[in-house]
Amino acid sequence: MRLYITGGTGLVGSNVIRLAQERYDAEVIASLYGPPPEKDFKYPYELDELDMQDHDAVKASIRKYKPDAVIHCAALLDQVMMYNQRGLAWQIMVEGTRAFANACRDTGARMVFVSSDWVFDGMQPIVDEDSPPFPVNFYGIMKMASERELSSMADLNYGVGRLAGVYGINYAIPRLLRKDQGLGFDLGNWLIDQLSHKRVAPVWMGPNVNDVANPTLASDGADMLIRLAQHDQNGIFHCFGSESVNRLEFAHAIADIFNVDAGLIHAVPTDPEVLAVHANIRVPFRTRASIDKTATALGRYALDNREAMLQYKGEWEEFHA
Repeated sequence: MRLYITGGTGLVGSNVIRLAQERYDAEVIASLYGPPPEKDFKYPYELDELDMQDHDAVKASIRKYKPDAVIHCAALLDQVMMYNQRGLAWQIMVEGTRAFANACRDTGARMVFVSSDWVFDGMQPIVDEDSPPFPVNFYGIMKMASERELSSMADLNYGVGRLAGVYGINYAIPRLLRKDQGLGFDLGNWLIDQLSHKRVAPVWMGPNVNDVANPTLASDGADMLIRLAQHDQNGIFHCFGSESVNRLEFAHAIADIFNVDAGLIHAVPTDPEVLAVHANIRVPFRTRASIDKTATALGRYALDNREAMLQYKGEWEEFHA
């Protein structure tokens, strides 16, 4: 299999590259925008410098490499920037995705688009792959718009793989790994960093936080995305963890698996300064999701929280050995 990865120096993308070579013996090409992978990244792949705003260059790159599948992991993450620079964000996130999709259709490649549980408002008891989206912020709107673009494009072989609350090791550029507590459910790496260094971990429990999600270990989500790239069914797939959990439960699970002091974990209100910066940006509250349809299609359930934590501990210890 010949795979083309966008966002290969990011958390999800670096795990896709690693597993594509270790587990699936795939040939990998990755687009690059920004710093290159660090010298000790032991999973070599062909790099193609590419600006997603240059849609002609996007199409030329796919025509040049003729991959069997494209896994489109690259995305903006700065919620404030996206809110304030919507035109630029739309050009990169939505129109860039359309350019990749058009190129995939023209070359016969399968298009796998990495989306998010943030296409939902977090107010339903449970959502599945067929639940109607209802985003509450611009990031979610752009992910929903991209999903709709793909579903309405004639003759496109595609899959949408949604992820949620991703944590894990960035194998390409470890120093770029985010280690902060955001309003979303992307607090896993911050928690590990705090607790492993025996620092207090004040976990925000509200207001305006993503309180419940199906968190995704990056390596497990990467495996699901590669399976989706090999699949032949069009549509939406929930590639995130198989178990929903709230922020405090998640923190205590990390303390248990990593054998650190759970007394360092404290439930606190959301930092008022962070709330002020994000005053106009709403966050989905509690998103519990089913993955049954995806598990049937892709041949396995994503890991539950304990399984994912144990796998992450093994990855953590091997990486830091």
